[in-house]
Amino acid sequence: MARKRITRRDPEEELSKFLRHEPGQGQETRKLSSQLTSLKKERRRGLLTRLGSIMAVCLLAIAFLTYYVSPLADVSTVRVLGADDLDGKSMVEVAQIKASDKVVDALRGQKKISKKLAAKYPEVASVTLSVKGLNTLNMQVHERKVIGYIKDGSSYRKILANGELGTKSLAWSEVDHDKPLFIGYSKQVALKTNLKIFNSFPEYFKKQVKMLSGNTRRKTQMVLVMKDGNVIIGNTETIKSKVKYYNSIKQDLTTNSVIDMEVGAFTRPLTSAEKKAYGLS
Repeated sequence: MARKRITRRDPEEELSKFLRHEPGQGQETRKLSSQLTSLKKERRRGLLTRLGSIMAVCLLAIAFLTYYVSPLADVSTVRVLGADDLDGKSMVEVAQIKASDKVVDALRGQKKISKKLAAKYPEVASVTLSVKGLNTLNMQVHERKVIGYIKDGSSYRKILANGELGTKSLAWSEVDHDKPLFIGYSKQVALKTNLKIFNSFPEYFKKQVKMLSGNTRRKTQMVLVMKDGNVIIGNTETIKSKVKYYNSIKQDLTTNSVIDMEVGAFTRPLTSAEKKAYGLS
């Protein structure tokens, strides 16, 4: 006679469920363990990086403070660059840079130094400071554009882009002869008026002008001596619109001539006296 089962569930079968190893269960455990290990390493790496950054900043701060309090941080030499016509020693005095000053402090005060020099010297537009080596201070001077030169007694002075005159008197050999010469201007007002008109001319025309003369018959008259030996006479109110005809007019000339553009435009040969007066003889 067959044995009947006492319970509906087989205990051995139920127990085997807990003893059996489900597929993929170990892989998930190992994966989780690997992620935890990687996270710990990443945190440790981040901590070391932050610690290294803090230490680097501290070391740099210590090095800077050590340099700042040492004699190596004191200005030893000041080199003035880009201002050949100006006295470098005087510029350093105006800038109030002394040997006992710290290089770092001079660099921080660059704007103040630049303003001082620009106020003293019309030629100076701005100044840039830089350091060479440990304590040599370079003062790079950026000068204003030179429009031309004005005769001042037996010497000459620069006429700057802002209408002011340079501080230094120059010999004829120091003048840039590619730029026009302004002569006979006894009044600053007349000079500024003619300079403003000259600056309004086309660039190709300005390059042809050798000299502007203030020795005129009328206040409204303007005289231009050209590099090719011709002389233009014009009216300050209208000459700007008429100079564009100069190149076509001069092609028909056979000798150095006066081109009168005050009213209309007509030409005549220069006299010997006029050539001498304008320095063309």
